[in-house]
Amino acid sequence: MTAMNTMLLIVDAFVELCDEMPLQKVSISDIVHKTGKNRKTFYYHFVDKNYLIAWIFRYDLGQALKRRFPEEILMYETDNGEPISQFPYYIRKKSGIRSLNHSEFYSVFASVFESRRRFYAQALDDNGPDSLRSYLFNLYLPAIKSDIEFILSGRYLPQSNITFLAELYTGAFLYYFIRKCDQPAIKHLIADAGPFANIIHSSLETSINEAQLNRNP
Repeated sequence: MTAMNTMLLIVDAFVELCDEMPLQKVSISDIVHKTGKNRKTFYYHFVDKNYLIAWIFRYDLGQALKRRFPEEILMYETDNGEPISQFPYYIRKKSGIRSLNHSEFYSVFASVFESRRRFYAQALDDNGPDSLRSYLFNLYLPAIKSDIEFILSGRYLPQSNITFLAELYTGAFLYYFIRKCDQPAIKHLIADAGPFANIIHSSLETSINEAQLNRNP
């Protein structure tokens, strides 16, 4: 059995256990018992349960992004030797010189949460420092900041303003999905987006362009 097959075996066991009991009550012992492996095998691949949860998200999202987008617009973290860095987590889809259209990314992001709805709703309920919520914020904050710098394309904006915009829009995008994921009556997380599917980036562009006009009356 390859390393990837072993990791996916652990993933499947963990997700199945989360359907049987609350995620917080699932222990490493429960997982290894269900897989027929041992604790050493688990810890060889995953530092702890929080890392396992993050790995599941990155695997699910990475596969979905590869199915939807060409390789040239996929974005990866700097390879730090961690298995998780092999999966794309974002895109850079240009729609103009200083414009980005990431509406399809948000659709894929939603589909990932929908694919394991009960599991992700439980994982996102935790807001601790090592939780999936915190992981996602730390993952996407630099990505959104990079998008802002692309939209600026050499135009000036104080670094404090860039940080403010990145934190605000990262929080807004993630909180929307976190909140919707925990509403089982809502089948499709962004079904109501309609013409506003790219609202994060179109709003960023508008705000930045207005700020530039105000700087140069």
